[in-house]
Amino acid sequence: MSTDHNRDVFDSERVAAAYVEHAGPTDGFLDRGEAAALVAAASVARGTPILDVGVGSGRTTALLRLISDRYVAIDYAPTMVDAFRRNFPDLQVHVADARNLVDFSDGQFGLIVFSNNGIDTVNHDERVRVLAEFHRVLGESGILVFSTLNRNGPSFGEKPFQLSRPTQRFTFSLERGVTAVGRRLLDPAGVVRSVANWWSARSRVVDRGTWAVAPLAAHDFAPFMHFTTVADVRRLVTDAGFTISEIFADDGSIVAPDVLTSSADNFTVFARK
Repeated sequence: MSTDHNRDVFDSERVAAAYVEHAGPTDGFLDRGEAAALVAAASVARGTPILDVGVGSGRTTALLRLISDRYVAIDYAPTMVDAFRRNFPDLQVHVADARNLVDFSDGQFGLIVFSNNGIDTVNHDERVRVLAEFHRVLGESGILVFSTLNRNGPSFGEKPFQLSRPTQRFTFSLERGVTAVGRRLLDPAGVVRSVANWWSARSRVVDRGTWAVAPLAAHDFAPFMHFTTVADVRRLVTDAGFTISEIFADDGSIVAPDVLTSSADNFTVFARK
């Protein structure tokens, strides 16, 4: 998987515009797992310096500034940073890559948040580099919250024209079929992009069982993302020197320590240095 490919996807004007329209400043959470993790983080990280990684146009900004006004945002896509600056002209934001946080000092932050499965835009080995940098710039007892896509969830293996998502039982619905056709008629160019992107990515899919890389249906199958499993994300986080407090499924439920597999679409990890 080429990380530069994903950076180009998220740096495009079209994708940035979609973030501004659908994921701009908001007082809402992406899912219940994110809400549960950030509520837990707020109780121990209030008032500490926050690093908001992969900020996009600023969906998480209002949420995190409820925890602390000592707030710094970064994104590796300059177009996203420009969108953020238009929304929050008075806040500190940088073009920066999570794999190399050279602009920040050791122990500078009390809380790091990498939401919206942003860590999945880098390949399997580079995830280790990202967590090593997070560990370095977090202070003692610092908190890390990040979300990551599940290899056994419905976002893995999606295809254009599907009427039901993988891992979800298919039941015929006339309403669902009409809605799906209607969406495609309203955006024929998007359909062409989706099919072309999905088709070209098929030969590059890697599936190791405990993790995989594959196209994501969002943004017309342009992003090529990493997908994890419960076992893989536990190993990743603990090997990086963190202690996992909780792993939340996207419905807000806790993934128990003895659970070996899950059908959640994604996980939000709450960990301590």
